[in-house]
Amino acid sequence: MIIGDPYQIAIQVEQVDVLCSPSGIFNFIINDLLIPGKGVTVDLYIVISSLKESLEAGLKEINEDIGNMSIGKMDFSEGTPEKLIPLNVAELYDYGCNFWLGFDGNEDRLIYTLDFENSFAENRYPRGTIEKLIRALPLADTLIMEKINDIIITKIN
Repeated sequence: MIIGDPYQIAIQVEQVDVLCSPSGIFNFIINDLLIPGKGVTVDLYIVISSLKESLEAGLKEINEDIGNMSIGKMDFSEGTPEKLIPLNVAELYDYGCNFWLGFDGNEDRLIYTLDFENSFAENRYPRGTIEKLIRALPLADTLIMEKINDIIITKIN
């Protein structure tokens, strides 16, 4: 299942098993890349809940723009730089991924790392794109895994 616009930004969620909770594949789709592009037993409940909760908490706390400051000038060595919302992707960090959301006027600034914060990348989207995407994620307990022979289809209950 793909939530969002894969030509802009989207999230892929596929339930492939039920371990302690719904488990499966969780990827962001950014610039034709699946991020992290690894893992088939990600705890979907933890990742989705953490992402939604961190967004909501961050939106309540952060109401200032970071402006057009380059990511090279942001200091991530002491944690999250001021005016950025840390998006908690839970166990996706085990694969080197971490995400932050900032704002510059009418734009979302999605800043992320794929290598345990050794380097950073950024994509800009119309303001509200990331919030809308994360809020559109179905809760893990509403996912249904339908198996037909060797085909697994993830649906929403």
